[in-house]
Amino acid sequence: MLRNYLKVALRNAASQKLLSSINIFSLAFGIAACLVIYLFIQDERSFDAFHTRKDQLYRLNEIQSFPGTNTQHVALSMPGMGPNLKKDYPEIQNFTRYWNRGKQLFEQGDTRLIVEDVVTVDSTFLELFDFPLLAGDPATALDQPNTMAISEETAKKFFGSTSALNESLVIGDTPYKITGILKDVPESSHLQFDALLSMPTVTRENPEFNGEFGSNYLVTYLLLGPAAEISELEEKMPEFLSRYMPPEENNGQDVNNFYQLYFQPLPRVHLASMNVEHDYQNYRKFNGAYLDIFALVGFFILLIAAVNFMNLITARAAHRWKEVGIRKTAGARKGQLFSQFAVESVMMGAFSFLLALAISAAATPLLNQLVGRTLSMGYFLDHPLSLALAMLLALALGFLAGIYPSYYLASYRTVNILRGGDVKSRKSIFRSALVVLQFGLAIAMIVSTLTVIQQLMYMKNKDIGLNKDHILLVDMNQEANRAFETIKEELLKSSNVRGVTASGQRLGNNFHQWGFKLKTDSIFGMTPSNVNVDYDFLDVYEITVTQGRAFSREYATDKDYAFIINESLAEELGLDDPVGLSAGHSWYPDDSLGTIIGVAEDFNFNSLHYDINTLAMVVHPDWGYDELSVKLRGDRIEAGIADVERVWNERVPGWPFRYTFLDEHFEELYRSDRQMEAVVAIMAILAILIACMGLFGLAAITMEKKTKEVGIRKVLGATAGQIVVHLSKNFALLVLLAFLTFSPLTFWAMNRWLNNFAYRIDVGPLAFLLGGLIALAIALLTISFHTLRNARANPAEALRTE
Repeated sequence: MLRNYLKVALRNAASQKLLSSINIFSLAFGIAACLVIYLFIQDERSFDAFHTRKDQLYRLNEIQSFPGTNTQHVALSMPGMGPNLKKDYPEIQNFTRYWNRGKQLFEQGDTRLIVEDVVTVDSTFLELFDFPLLAGDPATALDQPNTMAISEETAKKFFGSTSALNESLVIGDTPYKITGILKDVPESSHLQFDALLSMPTVTRENPEFNGEFGSNYLVTYLLLGPAAEISELEEKMPEFLSRYMPPEENNGQDVNNFYQLYFQPLPRVHLASMNVEHDYQNYRKFNGAYLDIFALVGFFILLIAAVNFMNLITARAAHRWKEVGIRKTAGARKGQLFSQFAVESVMMGAFSFLLALAISAAATPLLNQLVGRTLSMGYFLDHPLSLALAMLLALALGFLAGIYPSYYLASYRTVNILRGGDVKSRKSIFRSALVVLQFGLAIAMIVSTLTVIQQLMYMKNKDIGLNKDHILLVDMNQEANRAFETIKEELLKSSNVRGVTASGQRLGNNFHQWGFKLKTDSIFGMTPSNVNVDYDFLDVYEITVTQGRAFSREYATDKDYAFIINESLAEELGLDDPVGLSAGHSWYPDDSLGTIIGVAEDFNFNSLHYDINTLAMVVHPDWGYDELSVKLRGDRIEAGIADVERVWNERVPGWPFRYTFLDEHFEELYRSDRQMEAVVAIMAILAILIACMGLFGLAAITMEKKTKEVGIRKVLGATAGQIVVHLSKNFALLVLLAFLTFSPLTFWAMNRWLNNFAYRIDVGPLAFLLGGLIALAIALLTISFHTLRNARANPAEALRTE
């Protein structure tokens, strides 16, 4: 019986090549979209999943509410927190601290290389996290001072194929014994490092380190017992803070007014940290809310494809009423007819799935380029169960999409068929509703894409209060700081260089915060963001001073004792003219404060996801700078880079020249948003393509039914244009209805997405109008092939149609 069903199904598919192709390809595109989106979501959700204790590991985060600054979540903690939390609370089984030391120059004989990510960790790090060692014992590798574990890649750079275990590398003047060779950190880890230095190196030099409270500069991870109640443990944290930072040691203030500790589960660190501003150790951090959007978009694409499937089979039913009548007359039961049509649907689902695999394999490399991933269909070979489930889903989808058409076809009444009737008189409300659903979803995705593009263009073009174009950034070490003034002097002689400065932190990140005090009628403290800059920092970055003056070497007190604040801090102070106000760092004696010499126009030193924070800038050359900023001439970039490299190599021979550009860094801030734009745009194109494929097939069926009507209208004098308008208006009305139905939902969804940004556009009517017109134009172009052909046909031929 099944064999006969398959034979008939294949014959019907062959006799209706156009509709069968549309059905198979549209469903294949829908399934392919879902497969690729699944790969993307799976890739993001796989972060840190390889750690066996992932469900017991938590990152210690803080909510900081300092006076004079925005309330913010930070992923930093104090050195004393981990050891004392473990000591005081039995629910906490262990801890490890992760202190990023940035780039370091490693030496081994004549080989001198910069190692990118060097981190100091506790000896427990390799016990809590599953970063396997290729050589060495993870339980003891980092127990002793001046020991390190390095990645396999780092080991090869220095030792080639020779074993690096028990060899030494020199950092500064200190040799470190290599006690472990790490397998390279997987891409799916939010922690990325090239070398791990032992924490005992720090605690030997500073015995008080494990009891230090006050400054946040490292990350603490806690291993909790299986029965630990997070909410109950978090409720104990105020008492913990008060015990180790009592009022008498905190200027008489309750520390809980400024800090709130909470525990973030390890599986949520990668996808649920977009509200965490000081989050420096979170590789490829992604907005997890986007994954829900992608899943919803994938579902919509599949829904559109399923609607096509159902709509075309239902619409084609009128052409199979004779077949049904003959089968019923020959004794076919309703269940057998249902089975026949259901088998056809499942067979098309199977064909669609195989085609979807080919489409996905071809499309994945392109998607990888657009969104910066390494997705591969090979994932399904490693996870055959997922592939089997996907195939079952495709077959089930074919069956479910064919249930209504199968029931519809099998329910024809034999007596009506034998009397010469058919189903032409049946209302097509159901099919019309499906067309509205298809185009409604397509319009929603078009409008969403346009809105996302508008927001990203707004962020790209918004005046952020500084000029970030053509700024070359070079990391500095102590040697570079000693030679800074000479480097600056020589670079300014070059016609390719427009300006040179330096700073303690890079623009595009949230600056560090420390205590700041001011003197009006009394002395009071606050905690704005702070940055150490060179005298010419504001000039090079073209930051406008609205009150007072910029830093100048002509004033001796501008070193260490002059401050320029931003407008947000001036507003926080509530003073119209704060210039001349006595101010200084919190550790400055009250009788030795400096002076606010200027107010700078607010500039976005962080991404546009966050409001501008209060800021104080100061010149502390003795502190040293982390980064050299060189403003190059836009038409001489290559020559400018060559000049900087030449001067650098002459003046800083001990630190390799490596550079990046500031605008590239700002682009990286919006990486996940641009990825959302790319995915939604691709899916919007796919949605409209699938919807149009269905509309094309539906129009073909509709026009076929209206052949005689067109002939009669032409005989009665109707022009081709009038006939085209008449045949197209029903479809245009359906698109209009789809626009009216789905626009409010899209407006609500886009407003929710835009709430992720402190600086955002308003959802205006232009995107909706343009989206609706695009959908209408595409729909009319799709059906115009059939309408124009019918309108131009010879009416005599049309009237002869049976």
